[in-house]
Amino acid sequence: MHLNWKTSVSVPEYADTEMNAALQRKIRSASDDDLLASLLHFAEGRVALSRYRGFDGLLSELRREEVDAGKLESDDDSPLCFEYRRANHRLLQSLRGEATRIETAVNQIGGVWHSLREASTGNLSRRYQQPDAGGEFELDAISSLERDLTPARNRLTAVLIRHREEVHTLALKDAEFRAFAATPDSISLEQFDRMTPLGFEQAVAELAQRDGYTLAQRNGGARDLGADVIATAPDGRKIVFQCKHRQPGGRPLGSPVIQTLNGTARPVHKADVVIAVTNASFTGPAHDLAAKQDIHLLFGPRLRKWATWGVPLLTVLGIETDIAQEAA
Repeated sequence: MHLNWKTSVSVPEYADTEMNAALQRKIRSASDDDLLASLLHFAEGRVALSRYRGFDGLLSELRREEVDAGKLESDDDSPLCFEYRRANHRLLQSLRGEATRIETAVNQIGGVWHSLREASTGNLSRRYQQPDAGGEFELDAISSLERDLTPARNRLTAVLIRHREEVHTLALKDAEFRAFAATPDSISLEQFDRMTPLGFEQAVAELAQRDGYTLAQRNGGARDLGADVIATAPDGRKIVFQCKHRQPGGRPLGSPVIQTLNGTARPVHKADVVIAVTNASFTGPAHDLAAKQDIHLLFGPRLRKWATWGVPLLTVLGIETDIAQEAA
């Protein structure tokens, strides 16, 4: 054994003489192989621990971002509340998915480190004497994981930047909608509640005009055959509205309203788009029947988007693309 006695490291002196003697015997019996093997094993442990701390630090960062993302809330009064919720949900799902992958890596590296600890109780010299080429060591399992640490950090940064840009874009749109709500062209749901049934029909007609539709009928009557407002879109499509006004807190509209509208809107009025609109709501059976008969229900948040925030009617109904394609 060869020691560099110029080293600043000194052999510790224990209080127990037997302990000192045992240590001296170990040192005297140590070979160059023993010393190098001990150094190699210690270095492996430090490398494994360093990688563990890197991944564990990233996991902690992901968990903090995940907690913060879970606290994000959307303004229910915003016309883009659902878009905000979707953006926040996408962020949360991305963070959770990445955290799951990194947690797996942390557990694997932790397993490697514990395996190295167990190996320290064996013959270290024999461990590093490799008569058989191609032997594998615990650190081999870390190599492939380590290559993903930087990309994982980059993915986290990209996810946060994408969410920030998405929310920023939504905020700009939100500001535009709120500016429109301050104009005379905007009608709030509260204003609808204060209207008479006739006033409600006329308000719907005015909103159709606001969208650039040509009115053929502004309100219904005793013989309207289920059509209160009839308008023609710029592309020539005929839109038929059945308007049902309710006092605040009134009962939801049931399927008979949809049945009546379905029996006349297309057969009698030759409607291309059929809409039942109310300041109240619709029952479950009314929703089911409307879906089967391709009748659009306009109320609540959808009515607010159109009337209050100025979103075009066909965009609110999700059929703007369909109409554009048919017109082409």
